[in-house]
Amino acid sequence: MTNPRTNYALAGAALFNPMAAMYWLDVARGQRPGIGLAFVGTAGALCAGLAAGPRQHPWRALASGFAAAAGAALVGWALRRYVDWVTEQIEAPVASVEGHDLLLPAAAVCAGAVGISALVGRTPEQYIEYSGKPGDYRWIAATPHPAQRWLAWSGYLVHQLASWGCIYAAQRQQLRYTTALRRLNWITLAVNAGGVALHYLQSHYTYDGLARDVPEGSALGSVAFILMMALALEAPRRGLFFGNRKLLPPAELVRFARKFHGYIFSWAATYNFWYHPIDPKPLHYTGLFHTLLLFVQSGLIYTKAHRDPRWTLALELMVLPHAVISTLYKRSGLGAMFTFSLLAMFVVNQMHGLGLSQRARWTIGTGYATTVLAYYGLRREWHRLPDVLRVPILEYGVLGVLVLLSLLIRAVRQFGDRRRGDRTG
Repeated sequence: MTNPRTNYALAGAALFNPMAAMYWLDVARGQRPGIGLAFVGTAGALCAGLAAGPRQHPWRALASGFAAAAGAALVGWALRRYVDWVTEQIEAPVASVEGHDLLLPAAAVCAGAVGISALVGRTPEQYIEYSGKPGDYRWIAATPHPAQRWLAWSGYLVHQLASWGCIYAAQRQQLRYTTALRRLNWITLAVNAGGVALHYLQSHYTYDGLARDVPEGSALGSVAFILMMALALEAPRRGLFFGNRKLLPPAELVRFARKFHGYIFSWAATYNFWYHPIDPKPLHYTGLFHTLLLFVQSGLIYTKAHRDPRWTLALELMVLPHAVISTLYKRSGLGAMFTFSLLAMFVVNQMHGLGLSQRARWTIGTGYATTVLAYYGLRREWHRLPDVLRVPILEYGVLGVLVLLSLLIRAVRQFGDRRRGDRTG
């Protein structure tokens, strides 16, 4: 494995530079450069420079930073034509298909794609020596293919930017949620299907994904952030704790989640998808299936199916089987922790957006508590009982950080408004 600091810097560059390209797209469409472009552009350039090893190669690091900034600007301007084309196609006539009618067939296609991975996926002759340390990834070929890095990173960037371009075009049109799919939805689904096919081919011939260059923590964190952002996004409907809507995140955070969750969730799914190789091991099947379903959800943008609470809850809960199967495969002994900890979030938060009766919720909660107590009690492992709080503490902890940032931004804006008021008065 390469230096973890370099890895995380490259992961940051892979996030911030595509974001900068989207801000440059705004500039190409006539908007003035703002603080958002300055922040993500600087962050992307700094991360690219750090990834190049500034201590050993200062000039190469400096050149990498400038190249990343220039590349983001060029890509942003190039995206303009693509976004203009998508915008023209949004409301073009298309056969009427309701979003809800697509869910089961799409899930079946995703399951079939997972089956195909067992056929076209391959294993390398030898894996890299696995250290077992947190952040190290075991599914990496000992001998890299000469074209692996170029194919994996270019494929990821094309897939990511094409997906974001669809979201960008849709938001600029201020579309209403409809029952039937627009041509936009078919374009987005086609973009994701093309990205999936591209990674299948790339992994078949060169095996490694992005995991050779960035740590596993960046991929795990990207998907975990979906659950944390969902807390804010769904708060107006299901509250934060046990369906109570009196305590909610700041309105600024909820608006941010509603406006940008499409970009965030698309990035998490796409980055995580290209991180892993298409390896024909059962361990990878549940994670791959979940990611493919997230691509379907991205394709349902601005349809009523996109925000169906039963469908979105199913996507959230798909984390559970993958986490448990992964821990069992690795023999880490954390299967019970992930099971009960993730189910704790279901009891405390997620189930309260389904319209269940109070009696049903009490029944589910009591059944959960009884099962947890019986499991640890019969095993005489009471010292592990606090493990059920690990995921809730993590998710609500990150949400708390986002809340503090929202309140800080509110305070800064209010201070600025007062200063401007004093000057005009």
